[in-house]
Amino acid sequence: MKEEIQKMVDDTIYKNSLVKISDKLYLKQYQMEVLDYYHIEYQKCSSVSEILFLIEEVLDNEEVEDYEVLEEVATSLQEFQYYHNTNK
Repeated sequence: MKEEIQKMVDDTIYKNSLVKISDKLYLKQYQMEVLDYYHIEYQKCSSVSEILFLIEEVLDNEEVEDYEVLEEVATSLQEFQYYHNTNK
């Protein structure tokens, strides 16, 4: 039981660890895995807005299986962008 909990904790930490993509762009490991799965070239992007545009193109132009997962990533990126780029 204790090992299972530790495995869950380690997995959660890994999936939520931030990876630097460019000077102003960081993504969670989980987000990168989803974007890779859908062949979205986030490595060429310099902003969250660019990634959101690419996600929107995929959602609009293709029949996407498990589109909820991709929408979840888009939503989390939109929230990140809002909270970090909006003057309060």
